[in-house]
Amino acid sequence: MDATENDLDATPWDRRVDVIVVGTGAAGLAAAIAAHDGGAEVLVLEKADMIGGTTGVSGGMPWVPCNRHMAEVGVGDSREEALAYIARLTLGREPDPALIERYVDKATEVVDYLETHTPLRLSAPPSFSDYFADQVGGKPCGRSLEPEPFDARTELGEWAPRLRTSPFMPRLTMAEGGKFQMGEPVDLSIIGQREAADVRVLGGGLVAALFKGLLDRGVETLTGTRAVDLVVREGSVTGLVVDAPEGRLHLWARRGVVLACGGFEWNADMVKAFVGRPVHALSPPYNEGDGHRMAMRVGAELGNMYSVWGQPAVVDPTVTYEGRTLYQFEVLRNLAGTVMVNRHGERFTNEGVAYNDMTKAFGTFDPVTIDYPNRSPAWLIFDDDFRQRWPIMSILPGSPTPDWLPHAPTLGELAALIDIDAGALEQTISTWNTYAAKGEDPEFHRGTVWWEAFSTGGPSAKKSIGPIHQPPFYALAIHDGVLGTNGGMRITVDGEVRHFEGGTIPGLYAAGNASANVFGPTYPGGGATIGPALTFGFLSGRHAAGQTPRQP
Repeated sequence: MDATENDLDATPWDRRVDVIVVGTGAAGLAAAIAAHDGGAEVLVLEKADMIGGTTGVSGGMPWVPCNRHMAEVGVGDSREEALAYIARLTLGREPDPALIERYVDKATEVVDYLETHTPLRLSAPPSFSDYFADQVGGKPCGRSLEPEPFDARTELGEWAPRLRTSPFMPRLTMAEGGKFQMGEPVDLSIIGQREAADVRVLGGGLVAALFKGLLDRGVETLTGTRAVDLVVREGSVTGLVVDAPEGRLHLWARRGVVLACGGFEWNADMVKAFVGRPVHALSPPYNEGDGHRMAMRVGAELGNMYSVWGQPAVVDPTVTYEGRTLYQFEVLRNLAGTVMVNRHGERFTNEGVAYNDMTKAFGTFDPVTIDYPNRSPAWLIFDDDFRQRWPIMSILPGSPTPDWLPHAPTLGELAALIDIDAGALEQTISTWNTYAAKGEDPEFHRGTVWWEAFSTGGPSAKKSIGPIHQPPFYALAIHDGVLGTNGGMRITVDGEVRHFEGGTIPGLYAAGNASANVFGPTYPGGGATIGPALTFGFLSGRHAAGQTPRQP
């Protein structure tokens, strides 16, 4: 329970600061920087022993309409185009249209500030388009930005090993990865060089640069410190109860508390209650809905709680992360020579649609059979020709096939290995090969959706449709993965948490995956998680710093 009014007079306050920020992902780091620069004494808390949260293992790209880097890649933008594009995708399901306008108006101001006042430097990968660039207001590149490589060892010293970086994405920038996809020469030895020198890119680079900004400001960060309860006095949030390595502490926040502690994808009970289907998290195992539960106890209004940042996931059982199974990004399903089938051996969607949309098909309910026929895992089916041309996670072309990847000389034998109907699988592949011969997919329209080749100039049948006929045949399990949940506290344009009975909860702010995603269930482009996290984290910290201090 949260601290009651009667408890407060006897509370032994262990620490008094102006603003407490919970979480060290993009939202928390931006909030702490803004609060400090607004004149507040700031304390940052991190539940894990490592800094960076979900951002640290991500692609690290903020999606920012109308940003100044778009001119560097020769692309123009406008407020009207950005709003039209977002509206086309949200279909009216966003929590609050005012937040979208606020985002479009303020995001570029926030990233400009962070580039000017911290070591963060951003650029626009020239081949990284909006995920729906062919829709009204979409752009061929420029809105998704990425951090420039950051020398963590030199800049962060003893802190460097305590900052997260991706356990499975190579240390290539998105621009370098785009060149590789286009068949342009890329010196891949730079991956090993960056690992040896601890030069960070992607989410690890973003976190490292922003955290260096906190260190330069002298802002204190406590790791291994879990926020347990909010302290409330006269209807206002005035502090936190935390479990720290030295024991339970009571912290007073004179101006406000910012909850930027991530989603609830690692809390099975909350996932069952709100999302409604089991999912597999690709984030670090600390996002358990701590902020959500604390906020609910003090009357926070919630929104978007059913929604997740979906990402089809694959598993190499020989690889773990922090003692748990490591679910990795799936990157093969939109390539020619693959199809995906459900547990009945049937295709059920265009395999190549954007990752956030593809996972929604896992939750489809069939009212005739009273079943969820597509519940994960699904199976990506391909042949030996494909196997010898593309890496399958750690399995390189020409290398032996490990036992954990099901494979067999016939489709019928493969079906038996993965426990699906052999006749259905054989019919599915036969039909697919007929489509491949004609270069079209009349069922699910492979080769027509922008995302299928979003970084190589747009979709085409040649890029997406190919036969499956060369034995042996393979089946890779595709799981219902999530980068994080994106439902949470509803907020105002300044990040204040709304009360479910109206108004706001004074002293309480939220940002990132602890808040209700401003885009509702949609994902406009690479970094649509991180752009709002930075923006509303920053606005929260700035607003909190401007409040009149409250004394115990």
